[in-house]
Order: sequence, then C-alpha cells, then structure tokens
Amino acid sequence: MAPKQTTASKLTSLTIATPTFGDITVRSDQIIMLSPGLLGFSQFHRYVLIEHQKESPFLCLQCVDNPDLAFVVIDPAFIVPDYQVGPVEELMADLAVKTPQDLKVLVILTIPPGQPQEMTANLIGPLVINLKDRRGKQLVLDTPEYSHKHRVLPS
Repeated sequence: MAPKQTTASKLTSLTIATPTFGDITVRSDQIIMLSPGLLGFSQFHRYVLIEHQKESPFLCLQCVDNPDLAFVVIDPAFIVPDYQVGPVEELMADLAVKTPQDLKVLVILTIPPGQPQEMTANLIGPLVINLKDRRGKQLVLDTPEYSHKHRVLPS
C-alpha cells in the first residue's frame, strides 16, 4: 500500500502501514535518503529510523516506499567498541559534514526466526548518515578483521 501524504505548515507527513509497527506517521524532516540505496534494494532510497524500545540499542530502519521492507540496525560500538569505517575525513567530505559528530554509523543485523541468540551484524556494510541533512549511504569495507556475519552474542 502506498504511503498517504498530508501537509502541516511546511512539513509533509506520510502515514505508512507497516506490518511490524502498524500505521506510523513520519514527517518529511525525519526521512533519511540513502543513495544509491542499500545493496540488493537499490530501487528504495527513503527510510526512517524507529526506536525499538526506550533505552534499547536496536533501531528499525523502515523503508518509506515499501512498508514490507525494514531492517534491524544498531550502532556498531555496542558490538565492537573500537569499530572504524575507514578514513573519516573522506566520509565527512563525501557526506558534506563539518565534524565527525555529525555522522551516525549503523550496521544491519540478521536475526534468524526463533533464534535471536544467533543474530549477526554486517560489519563490512555499515550505513553512514549525515545527521544534519539526513543523507546517507551504505559502505562496503575491505577490512579483513570485519565480517558480514559477526556474531552479536557470545556462543
């Protein structure tokens, strides 16, 4: 189902009927533009972050244009405290930010149905978001110490 649009003052609001969260209303200033899109989902560019629960490190990256498409994401520092995405200066220039604090880094989790203890994080494909203008991109790191199936919980 396509999102419904409403306008209040200068901001546009969308209502998205999601299978997980039900109907959610999103303001245009909450939408993150991922260009060229996520690997395997390049046709979708608009996403919003939804808190899983208060005080939880987990977030949901919900696609605005496809309500059935959502990813559980987390700040990689919760998993690997010294996680690095590479030369920060290059990222700052690419995403037009002035300080590293204006960047948000997230990684996508894979949680097997019925086996949350087996969840893994994709540390070689982080998302980097400019917090000021809400533009972002997915990187592909060529770093041998990271994996696309990094175990989140100890075995």
